[in-house]
Amino acid sequence: MYDDLEQTLIRELDDVASNLVIPERPTFPVAERRSRRLAVPAMAAAAAAVVVLILVVTFLTSGDPDRVEPAPSPGPTPTSPTPTAPTPTDSTPPTEATDPAAGGPISTAMPVDPVLVGLDLFVGGEQVPGEWYNADGRGTHWIGRRADETWWWGYDAEPQRLEGVMQQPPVISPSGGYLARIVDEGNGLMLVGADTEEGGEGFGGVDLSDITSDPPVRVEAVTDDGLVVARGSSMLWWWRPLVDGQTDDLQETAPGQVVIGSTDAGLIVNEGELDETDGTQGAPYLARLSPDGTLTRVADLPTHDVLEAGAEWLAYVPPGTVGGEASAATELQVQRLDGSGAGVLTPPDGWGFIVLGFWWESDDRLVARVVTENGESGLVRCRPDPAECVLIDLP
Repeated sequence: MYDDLEQTLIRELDDVASNLVIPERPTFPVAERRSRRLAVPAMAAAAAAVVVLILVVTFLTSGDPDRVEPAPSPGPTPTSPTPTAPTPTDSTPPTEATDPAAGGPISTAMPVDPVLVGLDLFVGGEQVPGEWYNADGRGTHWIGRRADETWWWGYDAEPQRLEGVMQQPPVISPSGGYLARIVDEGNGLMLVGADTEEGGEGFGGVDLSDITSDPPVRVEAVTDDGLVVARGSSMLWWWRPLVDGQTDDLQETAPGQVVIGSTDAGLIVNEGELDETDGTQGAPYLARLSPDGTLTRVADLPTHDVLEAGAEWLAYVPPGTVGGEASAATELQVQRLDGSGAGVLTPPDGWGFIVLGFWWESDDRLVARVVTENGESGLVRCRPDPAECVLIDLP
């Protein structure tokens, strides 16, 4: 009986197979081809299984009239869907990072201060027209050098040309209120200055045509009080344009002290004789300059290549970091002005600090320019304690 059944099934299946018409296989896009190759054999196998099942059932039931078919298997019992717990959402605002309990959130918003991102200059969060190589300032008051080597200034995002030939870059005060520069007038050099308010009222000038210096005389610092320090190979003057317009020799009022720059917390001063060290050697410290030429020490400083001091903290790159082809650093050293709280700031993975591109935005927030190995530019905002840096959202 079973042999007859097997032979009958074989004959029936052969008849079915011989009558099947197989259409030509269509061409599908590559993305769909894999799923369709899997689906076609599955459909053919299912169809063959159905045919076999029908033949077996028909043959068995027709051969045995007393056979009773079993009751169909009950289907699956309907169940209520299990409620899915809602996905937790991050309640932290998109411009904040970190836990406020761990030192306060770090904003990722664009800074108001002038800042370069690649060749783009932003002032007050607005882009300044043109391509830029350098920029400095605070708030919306700034100076900058365009890609065509011209220098500009502004009190908003509208650039204004600094006229005259300059052999050295202009300098702006830490708060952005004043600027000073050396202008070559053809028959000699002139030290000039101005405020950075609307209109840019000038300070007048100081004739430097009798000064011989190699390297040329340059402005080293402008204080937030409007005092200007200029240095040459054999001279170190301070100018009081807002007091009496006079200049005096700092080598007489502060012998053995050489001003080499300025920060929010004061002037950077090196101990040493100008003719011996040119102001690049000796123990550095922060100082305040009074109109009578007195330098008052504020805090000792670590030796450094580049340093920025704020109201509470300072950040710096150690000696030997800048020079040659080195223009980026993997970390910044930080400490409080009193020397405590020493630590290290590191940028997010894949980024390096541009060593001439960081400043204290507030008492405990530092903004720094960063770059990747392939030249992508960015910005980070950091806090020193606990040390952390986050990428700033760029326009």
